[in-house]
Amino acid sequence: MEHNYPKKEISPALVKILLVLLFVIWSNSFTAIRHLREVFTPHRLILARFLPAALICTLYLLARRSGREECRRILTGHPWRIAVMSIFGVAGYNFFLYTGQTEIKPGAAALITTLSPIFTLILSVVYLRVKPPLRRVLGVVIAFIGLVAVIKWGRIGLSLELSEFRYAGLATLAPVSWAIYTVTGKKLTGKYRPVTISYLSLSIGTIPFLILLDREFIGILASFSPTHWLALAHLSLLCTVAGYLIWNTGLKYLPATSVASFIYLNPPFAAFFGWALWGEDISIFFLAGSAVILFGLYLTQGKNNCPRGGK
Repeated sequence: MEHNYPKKEISPALVKILLVLLFVIWSNSFTAIRHLREVFTPHRLILARFLPAALICTLYLLARRSGREECRRILTGHPWRIAVMSIFGVAGYNFFLYTGQTEIKPGAAALITTLSPIFTLILSVVYLRVKPPLRRVLGVVIAFIGLVAVIKWGRIGLSLELSEFRYAGLATLAPVSWAIYTVTGKKLTGKYRPVTISYLSLSIGTIPFLILLDREFIGILASFSPTHWLALAHLSLLCTVAGYLIWNTGLKYLPATSVASFIYLNPPFAAFFGWALWGEDISIFFLAGSAVILFGLYLTQGKNNCPRGGK
């Protein structure tokens, strides 16, 4: 059943600007994760990241009657879909990514997450029954080719050592999980507000990890350095509370594969900030590959995109 609340339209152009901003935020999450993995296991890091986010999201949903009513409709009308989003958007994606980052570098993790558009494209065809236009498929492929050029010749430190491939394999399950989260969320964004879908799935997905809220967890928090708190704030507030909302807003107004293709911005942004903040080298191949990525991304955002609820 669709909600009857006033619909506030957002222009596709603004949505795309928000998605670019989102990947400015998310491209720096891998360094924050690596820093927090110094003190947390993958399970406890999920709790540390999502507990404050879940509290904020739950309070927001409960504070408004419209939010409570819409949550009830989602839970009664689409219980398995919101459960899938909760499992794969919180536990699935983050556990596999955090476990993988035990041994692989942040840049390599950023590379692996860019497999998500391909998985999203496949699941959109199978699950959403979408027949993506050739332009969009070509855009995904071209952007990936540009990404390969950036990784192979860009000299930006995203390569993997042979000993790291086992962890890279685990990390690959993260974009699979995110693709499942994305295509499942696409089904709901045509009927319900992105803020409700995002915050309800985050709140539910955090519940199983509350079992880890013990003295050891509190003790780790008590020993945090200022940089640990800064990293956690970045992950919990910007990447999660704001980030998941922007993502699902994108799914409401753009096709799932178009939204997923923005993930290709992760490695170039990660390299750019590495250059701007840490003085890391980049090459002409990085610039050329990034241009190819942007061209492929442009193709995925073509005229076939639907302004509202499109697949």
